[in-house]
Amino acid sequence: MEIVYGKILTPDQEKVVWQIAKECDILFDTARLLFYRNIDTVEKAKRFLSPGKYGFYNPNLLDGVKDACERIRTAKEQNQSVLVFGDYDADGVCATTVLYFALKDYGVSNLYKFVPEREQGYGLNVQTVERLNAQNKIDLLVTVDCGISDYEKIETIKKMGIDVIVTDHHEPPEILPDCIKINPKILGQAYPFNGLCGAGVAYKLAYALMGEKADAYLDFVAIATVADSMDLVDENRDIVACGLKLFDNVNSLRLPFKYLLGENKNVTAQTLAYTIAPRINAGGRMGDANSALELFTQKDPNKVFDYAVKLNEYNVARQVACDEIYNQAKQRIKKYSLYKKDVILVKNKNWNAGFIGIVAAKLVEDYARPVIVFGGQDEFLKGSARSIDGLNIYDAIANSKEVLLGYGGHSQAAGVSVSDENFALFEKKINEYVKREYGTIDLKRKVYAEWDIKDGISSRFACELDMLEPFGTANKRPVFTTCVNSVNSIPLRQGSNHYTFNCNNIEMLDFNGGGHVEQLSLPVDKKVLFEINVSTFKGRQSIKGYVRAVYPDYADFSCVKLHVFENELKRLLTDDGINSALENATAVVDSIGTLYVLSDAENLSKFDSVKSLPISLFDVETKNGNSCVVISPRAIPDCFERVVYLDKPMQYLACDVKSYLYSDVIGYKILDKISTDRSDFSRIFTYLKTLNNKAFNGSANFALRHAGSENKENFVFVTEVFLELDIFEIKNGTFVFNENIKNALTNSKLYSKIVLLKGQYV
Repeated sequence: MEIVYGKILTPDQEKVVWQIAKECDILFDTARLLFYRNIDTVEKAKRFLSPGKYGFYNPNLLDGVKDACERIRTAKEQNQSVLVFGDYDADGVCATTVLYFALKDYGVSNLYKFVPEREQGYGLNVQTVERLNAQNKIDLLVTVDCGISDYEKIETIKKMGIDVIVTDHHEPPEILPDCIKINPKILGQAYPFNGLCGAGVAYKLAYALMGEKADAYLDFVAIATVADSMDLVDENRDIVACGLKLFDNVNSLRLPFKYLLGENKNVTAQTLAYTIAPRINAGGRMGDANSALELFTQKDPNKVFDYAVKLNEYNVARQVACDEIYNQAKQRIKKYSLYKKDVILVKNKNWNAGFIGIVAAKLVEDYARPVIVFGGQDEFLKGSARSIDGLNIYDAIANSKEVLLGYGGHSQAAGVSVSDENFALFEKKINEYVKREYGTIDLKRKVYAEWDIKDGISSRFACELDMLEPFGTANKRPVFTTCVNSVNSIPLRQGSNHYTFNCNNIEMLDFNGGGHVEQLSLPVDKKVLFEINVSTFKGRQSIKGYVRAVYPDYADFSCVKLHVFENELKRLLTDDGINSALENATAVVDSIGTLYVLSDAENLSKFDSVKSLPISLFDVETKNGNSCVVISPRAIPDCFERVVYLDKPMQYLACDVKSYLYSDVIGYKILDKISTDRSDFSRIFTYLKTLNNKAFNGSANFALRHAGSENKENFVFVTEVFLELDIFEIKNGTFVFNENIKNALTNSKLYSKIVLLKGQYV
């Protein structure tokens, strides 16, 4: 894992940052955060720190807005029938809602709304328009969040006698629709910002029609902007900031949002992204996009409640379905070694196309490559693509347009349709394109942090961070690191999986941090990645660090050899080991698909050829199939093609891939340092009783603190045996002697296995 920090400022850049700090009355470090976000002038900084409606641009600068307003005015005056045609995702549903309300408030009385289901495909559907036109004669069709790529469909619709206005924000194709069109991404416009979402474009049209009355819909626009991962910069930042204010006012909060938010009182951009948006999207993913649209446009409070309940249920079902597809996709990627490709394409006609985008995003996190997941769609495959930073997946897909049925989207997320017979050709062409344009993809995992904090956080700096809200794409919440060695992480309360610890004068809160307890206790330097938050309780403020991750530095494994020994002993207590002979490996270092295992950290020095690979302790961090080294693993992940043991462990791990032994180096030579003699057990037992109620966070740490002149490996061994026999136990993090427990050493599985191993070794 590589931690990438913000750039070191040059003297000239420092002067700029100091000027921003002075003119904006903020700390240098706060100004530095702005500079890292390309806010590099006082003027930009003042605008960024005070988002609001004053930053909104004149909608009439968008090409097509004036013509659209004129056509809608005609529809209103002549009582013509108008259809708002949207999309099934959160942006599309919100955009449809915004324009439907706006046209209604504007005075269009003969008004209809429609969002398709995913199975009908993205964009305009001619058959659907024909059906709707037959039911209620349509004079004007206005698209939202779609239409810019539908030239031929729009020509067909126009032949029905229907005028069309396209409002969209997706990448414009070479051939644009021959109709009124509003899209900030069409080149050559006077509008100064092209990053609006679909609902943002709909809002601009609404504002042009009715002025400030359109601001009442900014809550929907804020949700859509965040849900569609638009960059929260420039006008988008102003839109989301203004939209969030509508959530702060209990009196103005819409009933649908009250039901979707539940007990959530402090609404931020993250709340919109992770609470409201997934529930809106769940309707479309479960084949009922109209439920979300009805939730927002329904007047009956009882029906609003029913739709909110339905969307919550859909969201739960969606999570289960996504997990199932994700696990199946992982199996296929491993089975066919798809992780060896620069772009992973994985397909299954039985996968629901509503879930594949979420799965693709998770797989990108796992494999650090662009991923396209395909599900079945009638007679073809429908794919959802997600990319890594710096790789434009839309361009990569567009390069193969001659073999595709359709495509669209953005640089980081796109959709694509392809026939089954052309799938292999598309896979070949997109991988060739990425290899040619981007070279070898850097698969090293990178974590971005602002800087390393060495000694505490001022309350002023913590409070000034709130001035950078709202956080989201292109304006991530700042995260920092601090370096610690061995710290004792304790539960917030008995039985809790939330932990707290103090380091460098920072009180850290580690939510669901049980997995970090052991890492934090190891006597090695480690970086703690954290956010800064201000907590208020009974009117008093306190500064907290919210832990995001812990990254130990294993440059020197000698200081954790006792912990490795403890882990090897614990493995002997499990029943998932194998002791059968393995095939001999003939070579070391394969960059793809191999997990190299060491049971003794000191043996790493004997294998120089693997030192360039990622090396971890106990748990394998790599999930993308690239080769790596793990010392004393607890389990073998399923993302590797083979396991190669570099030394002989006390017990091989059971796994579902072929395992090899590379050398005759003994990993369990440590056994000659421990004793199974009863007199040694008796002596250490007597000493252990004197340590009753001492703090305990692992046998190795316990030995380092209390073993004294005793052999530390032996001290760990004896302690583990007595813990197995319940003669001692751990209660609330303390070492406790069970006075009433009597148990023979021969009843210990660990003791018996060590006796057997020592006999074989000697």
